[in-house]
Amino acid sequence: MTQTLRQGDQVEWQAGQGTTTGVVQKQITESTEVEGQTVAASQDDLRYLVKNDSTGKVTGHKPESLTQIRGDEGSSASEQEEKVTEFETVVNMTAHELENWLDTEESKSVGQENETGEIKGRQSGKHIIEILSKNKTDYTEDDYQRMQKVVSYVHRHAAQQPSGDIENTPWRYSLMNWGHDPLKD
Repeated sequence: MTQTLRQGDQVEWQAGQGTTTGVVQKQITESTEVEGQTVAASQDDLRYLVKNDSTGKVTGHKPESLTQIRGDEGSSASEQEEKVTEFETVVNMTAHELENWLDTEESKSVGQENETGEIKGRQSGKHIIEILSKNKTDYTEDDYQRMQKVVSYVHRHAAQQPSGDIENTPWRYSLMNWGHDPLKD
């Protein structure tokens, strides 16, 4: 039997660059145009429109290609602890270091813009500062989801390290917007 997903469900799937995450926007049962592309679907062959966490693009997916990350009940305590541990491992900048970094021209020079013209990595950096400034007992489900997104981005982007000196590269600057300075490794 095919799984049933709902709007807002966090899902993951395998893409060319590895595991990708996103949020279900809606289920479709007829061919639909999305961002200039036709997503073929029918009553017998439904699709889910999913907004990619990294790119912000909405694409159609078959139900069997998606895995739900969390249900309505939210993350279990052990899942939350695991997310915090992974987050603390990849975010190697302090809130103060990250705040100072986000004020630099180098930080402002890299990254994809969202629909309002803000750079996604810089937005994420601001969220990371908020998380780092909280007590762990005050973390919300949104914080845990943000942590997962940060971990996913840092792992994916770090795997694309260019050759040679990385100190003054857009690659490093982008990672630093997400709270990870590869020169600290």
